[in-house]
Amino acid sequence: MNVFFRKMYAFLTFIEDNGRIVTITAMTAIILIQVVARIVFKWSSPAMEEAARFIMIWSIFIGAVVSTREDSHIRMGGFCNTPKSKAVFNVVSKLITFLFLCVFVKWSYDYALHSHTRKMNSIVLNVPLIVVHSCFLVTGLLMALHTFIHFIRRAKDAWRLFFGGA
Repeated sequence: MNVFFRKMYAFLTFIEDNGRIVTITAMTAIILIQVVARIVFKWSSPAMEEAARFIMIWSIFIGAVVSTREDSHIRMGGFCNTPKSKAVFNVVSKLITFLFLCVFVKWSYDYALHSHTRKMNSIVLNVPLIVVHSCFLVTGLLMALHTFIHFIRRAKDAWRLFFGGA
């Protein structure tokens, strides 16, 4: 079972990393084409702008997932002077972040469901907005997963620091 989870986590990491590359590349290509078309041909496409915007939303949230996975967000803690106070702060901050992400996932689910049941479409491309709105749910779940893993690790570190042993 442990091997299964490791392989699933490696697969998720692969998808996250490559999703980030694909979205940034696609967004850059669309914007480049749009700029060249505007300058050279004096032509502008609202559809390309809308597509780039939708891809940008996915790109930003996938980047947030990767930052969460790598635990590389901006952090504070200058008021924690001892290793024990830092350990407590780390556990509490990860717990609060995880709880916030649980609320975010619930909100994202409701928002995506509303978008789907209302059959909302984008104005220019007429793309179902669930394509964009599902981004919040998918990336929220991934951020919650990574934050929970970091919370467990920080709790184990704090346990060792306070009580010793494994």
